[in-house]
Amino acid sequence: MSTQKWLRENCIKYEEKEKIYNEVNTALETFGLYGRSNGWLKVKSDVYTYDDGRTHLLLCLHGLLPINYRDSTYHIPVDMWIPFNYPRGPPIVYVVPAQGMMVKNSKFVELSGRCDVANYEGTKGSWLDRGEKRTETRPGLVGLIDALIAWFGKDPPVYSRAAQNPQPSPAPAPSPTRPPFPNHAGPRPSSSFSNHAGPPPPTYSPPPAPPHSDDPNIGPEFRPSPAPPLPPNPILLSLHSSVHAKLTSALQSLQTSLHHSSEHLRKMQDDLLRGEPAIKDEIARLEAVKAVSLNVSSRLRQTVEAAERNVQVLRDKGDVSVDELICGPTIVHNQLIDLVAEDNAIEDTIYHLHRALNSGSIDLDRFLKTTRVLAEEQFMKRALIEKIQAGLPLGEQTMWR
Repeated sequence: MSTQKWLRENCIKYEEKEKIYNEVNTALETFGLYGRSNGWLKVKSDVYTYDDGRTHLLLCLHGLLPINYRDSTYHIPVDMWIPFNYPRGPPIVYVVPAQGMMVKNSKFVELSGRCDVANYEGTKGSWLDRGEKRTETRPGLVGLIDALIAWFGKDPPVYSRAAQNPQPSPAPAPSPTRPPFPNHAGPRPSSSFSNHAGPPPPTYSPPPAPPHSDDPNIGPEFRPSPAPPLPPNPILLSLHSSVHAKLTSALQSLQTSLHHSSEHLRKMQDDLLRGEPAIKDEIARLEAVKAVSLNVSSRLRQTVEAAERNVQVLRDKGDVSVDELICGPTIVHNQLIDLVAEDNAIEDTIYHLHRALNSGSIDLDRFLKTTRVLAEEQFMKRALIEKIQAGLPLGEQTMWR
């Protein structure tokens, strides 16, 4: 499988999969093995563990970045993890110290090797493409790599353990221990530095063995006498005895505890075996309840759908006026309803006129004049009501009184 095909398959889980594919592919063409000859970056998919314990399967650009420090070329081993929220979130960059190297702690580089690319002025936002016309700087991961090369060229993040002043030092293999970030399944790329070699480690030779000869002519005065056996140390014997006693006591306690635990587990096993038929019966009962519930749910759903259809029909008919809601079976009944309503309205009007007279809102003359007119009208309506009721059947007459 080609690298481009593998990369496209592993970019599917990202939100900006096309953008990430293009940027990683461009980074590999610029600094990778199938790009120019001065690049050593590779891409892989590995598990990254965040500080809060979350794990994600992320893409990682790993390898060596060439830097120019004091007119010499060195190579810094790095890991660049691409999170799922990239480019809204910054890449996670680690400097991976090799054997014989140490990370130089600074404001923007932790002892774990993590680089604060989101706050360092040289790399802040270097991976973002804001649509500006660029001349020297490049957007995306290539722009971030350019910024890292410039940053490490000014202030190298690693130094040799044997060096007095912090400076880059060659390291053939990365250190296997790192802080709690991704577990790496594959081997690390080995790092090599040009034009610089550390001092060779001191070598030690074993002391010469004493002369020995099997010549029988050598006298016994020249033969070494055997060393006498050492007497037993009483303190050591006492210590052995106390340790043996403690181990024996701990072993007996552990054996007793394991015996009680095994008995408890055996009882639990017996209870579970005895409860298996009851569990099966409960499952069968729940299945029957489920079938009944599904049947009831289906009928309720049909009832609700019918009610919704009826409501829709009523909505389509529109609002009904009050006069249409209250009506009699004949014209006479409708006339009787209107007369009774008008009689009650006149009664309420006369009541409120009394209240207005008591409060002084109207004078007595106006009250008498208005009341006389309303009383005459009320008398005529009540007479008509009595006339209509007289013509109604006997059962309906009691209903309208």
